[in-house]
This record gives sequence, structure tokens and C-alpha cells, in this order.
Amino acid sequence: MPRKTIAVDIDDVLAASASEFVAFGNLRWGTNLTVDDYHEDWSVMWQVDRETEQKRAHEIYDSGMIRGIKPHEGADAVLKWLEERYDLVIATSRVSKIHQDTLEWLDKHFGGVFKGVHLSGIYDPILSAPFKDESVHNMTKAELIMEIAADYLIDDQPKHCLAVADAGIETILFGDYAWSRDLGELPVRVTRCPDWAAVKEFFDGRD
Repeated sequence: MPRKTIAVDIDDVLAASASEFVAFGNLRWGTNLTVDDYHEDWSVMWQVDRETEQKRAHEIYDSGMIRGIKPHEGADAVLKWLEERYDLVIATSRVSKIHQDTLEWLDKHFGGVFKGVHLSGIYDPILSAPFKDESVHNMTKAELIMEIAADYLIDDQPKHCLAVADAGIETILFGDYAWSRDLGELPVRVTRCPDWAAVKEFFDGRD
């Protein structure tokens, strides 16, 4: 029987990214934000225009701080357990500019666990043309998951989980974050897992 595939997001699923981005901004630009203030649209989070957001994004990516983000506690053990039962792949919206940093980070913390790394390219247009890698996808996360033909998605962003679930694929809404707390009753095929222990519980006993 063919093994099923689980697609796993990186930021705030494998990596504790939001806290690092917020801390970097507080130190560099004098903001006073917390993780609860984090927004994936950085222009909204910082209340700046797109040009300023773009400049700040480049500064963050050029700083190399991506390579130093800490992995989520418990992720490694659960992923190794899942690896014995499923094929694991990365499905991320990270920009292509930090693709190499991302690969090095994954190899350092989760070496040999994932069979592929897939970038959607959603945010590449925000960056200037020289950093656009035409070899990556430029599609929504749901479209990427459909192309990968994954059977499950683990992601922290409600919009991705809802869209993927609407396409008939089981999703795990990962974490306990301000951006995903007040959603009310979740639809069919979306299960909330606040941590990696809950992810293991979700998959325990499944095919």
C-alpha cells in the first residue's frame, strides 16, 4: 500500500519564526510589538507602506537571522515518528531569496526527514525583480498542496488550512497563536493541534 504524504509548513510550525521577526524589528526599528501583534503581512504589522516593508524584508533576509531561528520544541521527535509511516515534504510560502538559508536550516535541524522542499512563491512579487527565482512556484498554498498531491497539511495559517480543507484534504491548524484563536467552530477536515504532541495524537492509529 502506498505511503501517504504529509506536507509541513515551516514558519511557526517547525520554526518559532514570529517571535524572531518581532524581536528583530523591535531592536532594529524601535517598535514595541509582541508575538500577539505578529501579522504575516509585514506592512500591516509595522504599519508602513509597501516600499518600507520591502526594504525591511531585504534587511531581515540579508542579515542571515533566518538561519538562527529555533525549531519548535518536540517537532524533531514527532517528525521522526511520522517518517516511519508517511512521506514528509515541506510546503512553504517563504520567498525564494532565502531558499538556500531554508535548506541549510532544515538540514541542520531536520536532516534527512523531508523528501522534498516546495515553495509556493506567494510573496516573491513583494521583493524586487533581481530576487525572483522563476524556478519556484507562484501559486497559493492550496494550489501547491494539490500539485504535490499531499494527503495532509500541517500549517499555522487559517486561510491555508481552510482552503486546503475545502479542496478535500485533511489539515491540521497548528499552534496557539493570536492569528488563529478566534475562529469559532472549525469546518470538516480542519483539526486544531496546539503543539507537536497533539499532532502525534492526531496521526496515532491512522493509516
